[in-house]
Amino acid sequence: MNYKKEYKKYLTSSVLDTANNRIASASFISAFAIYLGLSDLALGIYAVLDTMTNVIQVFAAPLFSKIGQSKKVVLINYSIYRISSVSMAFIPFLSNNISVRTVLFFVLATIYAITGEMGYITFVNWRMTLIRKDDRTTFAAKRNFLKNTVVLVFSLIMGVVLDKFTIYGYELFGFMILFAIVFIIAFIDISIRIKTYKPVVIQEKISVKNNISIPAKDKNFRSVLITGGLNRFAYGVGTMYLNVFLLRYLNIGYLYYSILNILINLSEALSSKYWGNKSKKRNWSKIILPMCVVFVIVFTMLLLFNNQQLQYLLPLIYILIGFGNASYEMYDHIAIYETAKDKLQTSYVTFERFIEGLVTMIIPVLSYTIFKENNNVIKITFAISILCYIILFIYYKLKESKGES
Repeated sequence: MNYKKEYKKYLTSSVLDTANNRIASASFISAFAIYLGLSDLALGIYAVLDTMTNVIQVFAAPLFSKIGQSKKVVLINYSIYRISSVSMAFIPFLSNNISVRTVLFFVLATIYAITGEMGYITFVNWRMTLIRKDDRTTFAAKRNFLKNTVVLVFSLIMGVVLDKFTIYGYELFGFMILFAIVFIIAFIDISIRIKTYKPVVIQEKISVKNNISIPAKDKNFRSVLITGGLNRFAYGVGTMYLNVFLLRYLNIGYLYYSILNILINLSEALSSKYWGNKSKKRNWSKIILPMCVVFVIVFTMLLLFNNQQLQYLLPLIYILIGFGNASYEMYDHIAIYETAKDKLQTSYVTFERFIEGLVTMIIPVLSYTIFKENNNVIKITFAISILCYIILFIYYKLKESKGES
């Protein structure tokens, strides 16, 4: 095996994968869902669906420990994952009924989310097994920079295209171009993965019961679970209605919406190296505490300023969101894996995602029982997010005072 050559393949496929996830996820897919006529509640649930389906990852480790993380099985699953997202493009041609469109949308979105979760852990495990420990922060920083650059260019093009097509009454054709690009990127990505070396993964066979109990009983891992759970809940609550808020209540155009997505990705790309350097000593307080401050500022601005003021403040808000996202990505891709016991990394990563999914499931329940579809109540979600990030900040301050990283 040529390490440098395979490193480049893993980097390229990881960039294409994460870039496609950004393109075919919350931002433009939410805009497409609004075009389809889905309700605010449906859009809010979709915004956290990806994290909710993390619960199935607890079954992924036992499954792949039995089948040996077969490259063929993993690639078939990954192909279904990508095809399901592109298939959303056919919904407008199948029915004009909003209820039917909503059902079709969520069937495809759920398949997309589940197959994504099932395949996620294997690709992470292969990548982390292949890449040397000293190269991991550099790899993460390079990947974040490159994938955000790809999304930046794409967002600008699509914003102009969607606005132009919408002006002339052909909004749907703009979205079709979007899905075509997603398909092309996915095709290239899958082609590269087929030719990429699969490292030998030493994975002890483990039952579903042990997959839950071993990480749950590990005291050293509890901090990771608390951090991941609190962050996912806080971020999920705060952002679940953000796209709806912008497009439906602030009525911003597609071009402005695209510029905001460019800013968030540009911010992530430029700050990735900074957070990568901060991560080298594995002092995670230096990552999580600033992240909490950033998101408290973000959601405070969204909560306190009126709609007219927010029109001008959105660029700053999105730059800060990108900065905060980049910090947590470093923790997410390194701390979780390296805190796990040797040979049980798959179990630990999937269990952490399982906890994130359970916590996030609370959000749609809150939406259905408490939140109603209007601007003022959406702002309540920002207040809840602020409170959660303050709690996470206090937790890490207490850890820091005890001499824990």
